[in-house]
Amino acid sequence: MKCRRQSYRASHILAALLAALLAAMFASTASAQQCTVKPASIPLGQTVRLRCEIPAATARLNGRTVRLYKQGTGDWLGLMPVAVADVPGTYPIAFLAEDGTAVASISLTIRKTIFPSQNVVLAPQIEALHSTPEEMQTLTTFRDSVSDVKYWEDPLVAPLPGCVISPFGVKRLHNGKPTGEFHAGIDQRASDGTPIRAVAAGVVKIVQPFNVLGGTVAIDHGQGLETMYLHMSKLNVEAGARVNKGDVIGYVGATGRANGPHLHWVVYVNGVPVNPQQWVALNPCGTAKKKPQTK
Repeated sequence: MKCRRQSYRASHILAALLAALLAAMFASTASAQQCTVKPASIPLGQTVRLRCEIPAATARLNGRTVRLYKQGTGDWLGLMPVAVADVPGTYPIAFLAEDGTAVASISLTIRKTIFPSQNVVLAPQIEALHSTPEEMQTLTTFRDSVSDVKYWEDPLVAPLPGCVISPFGVKRLHNGKPTGEFHAGIDQRASDGTPIRAVAAGVVKIVQPFNVLGGTVAIDHGQGLETMYLHMSKLNVEAGARVNKGDVIGYVGATGRANGPHLHWVVYVNGVPVNPQQWVALNPCGTAKKKPQTK
């Protein structure tokens, strides 16, 4: 009789443990389904959009933590950057509550990405330009600041109609010498004086000339999205001003470390430079078509 009672208790304990395990697995699956990452597979240098139907204050990927923000719809949204220097592989994105407890975990695959090299020919006096410590601190402060208010809405617009003469991510050489740097933005072809427009609404944070960047305007679009526009000949806004999508913020030039008129612009997501062509459709500059040979 005693053995039967012990067996009965053991079976009940086992059943209770199994039920608890199944409940935990179901809860974990349900939480994961309430949070999404898009895209789930991504190349280096792009942005993952995060969304949760349940409260999630932050998300973490390989030591990089970003905030999520509650929207008017009740959803929680955030932007996770994948840097050019990140290591390809499959990793979990952990969604965390305000107290740090995990509410969901979803896998993200970062694909191996090959970036080509590009040589830029610069005059000696242009190549010799360097940023001052004060300029570097101004840029760092801008990148590290994340505001709670969202000013931007999809889709973003191109700052000007020119084609891409230098894409994001290329390994830069100056006069044939490796710089150890990658191209952190996009260069678009444009003639001197072409109007440059804000890609989205936001608040202007920087309006000033820099040694290397030339005439520069930087805009905070809110909730982790920022843009910066370089080498301008003329600046058309003031720091602290509110701008709308499509407003003219300056004009194309060749100031700073530039070998001719063009627009270099950058998209920052939570302080990390990412590929603008994931946000805005831009065409590469094609080569002139060869005339067909006749015999």
